[in-house]
Amino acid sequence: MIITQSSNRLNLIIYSSVWAIIGIIQAIVLHYVYNIGAFNAMADSLIFNGNYAILGASIWYIVSFNDLTKSSVFLFFINHFFSMLFLTGVWLGISYFLLSLLINQAFYINFLDNSIAWRAISGLLYYALIALVYYSITYYENFQEKIKQEVELKALVKEAELTSLKNQINPHFLFNSLNSISSLTITNPQKAREMLVKLSELMRYSLKTNHNDKSTLDVELGNIEKYLALEKIRFGDKLNYIKEIDENCCSKLLPNMILQPLFENAIKHGIYESTESVDIKVRCEYTNDILQITIENNFDPEAKSIKGEGIGLSNIQKRLLIMYKSPNLLKTQIKSNIFTAKLLIPQK
Repeated sequence: MIITQSSNRLNLIIYSSVWAIIGIIQAIVLHYVYNIGAFNAMADSLIFNGNYAILGASIWYIVSFNDLTKSSVFLFFINHFFSMLFLTGVWLGISYFLLSLLINQAFYINFLDNSIAWRAISGLLYYALIALVYYSITYYENFQEKIKQEVELKALVKEAELTSLKNQINPHFLFNSLNSISSLTITNPQKAREMLVKLSELMRYSLKTNHNDKSTLDVELGNIEKYLALEKIRFGDKLNYIKEIDENCCSKLLPNMILQPLFENAIKHGIYESTESVDIKVRCEYTNDILQITIENNFDPEAKSIKGEGIGLSNIQKRLLIMYKSPNLLKTQIKSNIFTAKLLIPQK
């Protein structure tokens, strides 16, 4: 939940104004209905309502720690019940003590003693109303935050989509793929036809996929393998793809196109400048309702690093943060000449 300084100031003004109105009304009622002197009526109203205004602010913290979506209904009501009784008791005790010291008049003290019952009831009602208002504010702010996150997710997904398409359909990728396929039409026509089919399927998948949705790991890896098959035309034996996937992982869900930038990163930084063969290995395990996907590739640490736009990995992190509300679902590590990226995809 994001609460700005300006919204805090506005809430404080509204809160204070409401209590001021209640205080004025109560002072008028005490003076004209119960025949309490003007000074005593104002003092009574100021102390009782001022104290509750101060103590009532603590209800915000009680509301914050009693989320109905995260605790049982029984505990929710029990916590509020005892909090209500405690706060009302403290409020009555402090206010009675201060007024008995300030106004030492038998008529008023008698009235004060007789009014404890209806003041206690009003204190319980105040608590219920304030808690209801706080929950309404919390719900509204959470709703606004959710809308903001959905808008941000759509923007990030669109960025990921455009980046993926740009990386796949850019002239260099198409030129290299089509040039390799063209040479195969002479030496291996069947292989050339297979590559054309893979290229068209890869383009079709990128264009038709709704990136707000999820797909199974099996489907995502199928798309990745089409991409790697095209790249292997260029790199030949330099590119080796190794897959170690547990059977129970294949049907698990993950965000569409979330793997593509990781494999593109492995190609760009692992193979382009390397003179040796590069193994791109993907492993997957499913434990404790978490789909764990690990992608490793070796690289030449002495090769000049290729500069990219640097948004691939950060985009993945942002998408996962918004979709799963966790900042640690993508972990990367460089150890010796091995680059490792690990994705943790919650399934619940």
